Amino acid sequence: MHRSIALIVASLLSLAAPARAGWPGNPTDGNLAVCTAGDDQMQTSVVPDGAGGAVIVWQDYRSLGGYVIYAQRVSAAGVPLWTADGVAVNTFVSYQVNPVAVSDGAGGVVIAWEDFRNGNYDIYAQRLDPTGARLWAAAGVPLCAAAGNQQSPRIDTDGTGGAVVSWDDNRVLAHDVYAQRIDGTGAVQWTATGRAVCTSTRFKLSPTIAADGASGAFVVWVDSRIAPSVYQIFAQRVNATGTPQWTTNGIAMTPAKSGQSSPEIVSDGANGAIVTWNESFGGGLYDVYAQRVNSAGALQWTASGAAISTATGLQLAPHLVRDGANGAVIAWDDSRSGTSRDIYAQRVNGLGAPQWTADGVALCLSSGDQIFPRLVPDGGGGAVVTWQDMRNGTDDDIYAQRVNGAGVPLWTGDD
Repeated sequence: MHRSIALIVASLLSLAAPARAGWPGNPTDGNLAVCTAGDDQMQTSVVPDGAGGAVIVWQDYRSLGGYVIYAQRVSAAGVPLWTADGVAVNTFVSYQVNPVAVSDGAGGVVIAWEDFRNGNYDIYAQRLDPTGARLWAAAGVPLCAAAGNQQSPRIDTDGTGGAVVSWDDNRVLAHDVYAQRIDGTGAVQWTATGRAVCTSTRFKLSPTIAADGASGAFVVWVDSRIAPSVYQIFAQRVNATGTPQWTTNGIAMTPAKSGQSSPEIVSDGANGAIVTWNESFGGGLYDVYAQRVNSAGALQWTASGAAISTATGLQLAPHLVRDGANGAVIAWDDSRSGTSRDIYAQRVNGLGAPQWTADGVALCLSSGDQIFPRLVPDGGGGAVVTWQDMRNGTDDDIYAQRVNGAGVPLWTGDD
């Protein structure tokens, strides 16, 4: 099945009001086509270009010999700036999937992905400049080519044109957590196959990463070290050389709790980090909690974590961004209505106190399910939130809403 990529509002990333020369004027115009090449284009990642536009990255099957990662830059005026249908991120055709990207701070982008060229999944990376030219090895740079599979990469900037990347590592059949730093020239900075962040017994899942502001990173994951059915959120900080800074194999975000999943993390802007996750207390119900940790690994909020939403029903898939004041804005999909899943959000300050309506502000209450929210900060303590929306009953659409720093939705209806 052919799936083309279309970008609706990349300029949301800047929240400016750029010229609209290249943007279609209404939905019937088909939105802005980023890539309509043959066969599948899917699994997108998008980052701001620093000039009101965006760089979009995806996995692409046009070569038919396998998936290759492609990218395109779109200006604030809605004009594609690179080769029509995008540029290939590397020259090696294999099964390349799950790309993630981060701005390089200079109008370009650093991209990491899973790559099957060696007969198992490894992690590779590439940097593109503002013109779409490759800055590193043409076939990409291996961040880890160890035995077994390395999958589910996550990425953040290292602050100097490079990146820090985490992944789920199966080199010893235990789903460990590893990370690697690559500098702006494409040179890996840590051990060739990555630094071990956590190699405790039993499974570690869903690792994700946030820069620490000092060329190191915070890494967070789901951990079953206590028992196979007991899942907790653990975290570790690694410094600029990849050396773990806290207790070996990380620290728990809350003590003696289980049923935790879906962690996400951002820097708090003060050398620490804020983590959010799902928490289950049994009966198939899930709430949203968060915790702040400082640079030394000390938990800053109540030991059980700050309750972001404990409403009835399910609160799932939390995602967060910094609010610019040492706190965060967190959004999730929510089934408290009993009829469908909606989008809610909450702002939490640097002390762990929710700032908006208890259990969150409703951003979308339309019919059908609204799921998988993603956010960008709006520069004023609020955020732009986008989600997958099934209100039309036949297929999925993408909708968005902006909520200001006081928790007030700013756009008309359930945009």
